Amino acid sequence: MKLIICILQNSDKAKVVKALNANDFRVTVLASTGGYFRKGNTTLMIGVEAEKLDNAIGVIRDHCAPPREEGMRRATLFVLKVDQFEKL
Repeated sequence: MKLIICILQNSDKAKVVKALNANDFRVTVLASTGGYFRKGNTTLMIGVEAEKLDNAIGVIRDHCAPPREEGMRRATLFVLKVDQFEKL
């Protein structure tokens, strides 16, 4: 099991979350702030089976708008190993 922490621009949130849900990925959405200008952004937490990791990252990549300027990013992803997962 892996946990993707995806920090993206608010303008990409709806499209990315809709695409992840359409591909059977469940997403927790958190409002967050950060970056140089302290602008609002969105943090997604997505739990995935290890064999579906590349698919989930591909969905995120395909549904983020292209950067407006060279050197800018639309999303930052962290992938963490999950030792234990339970639904209560």
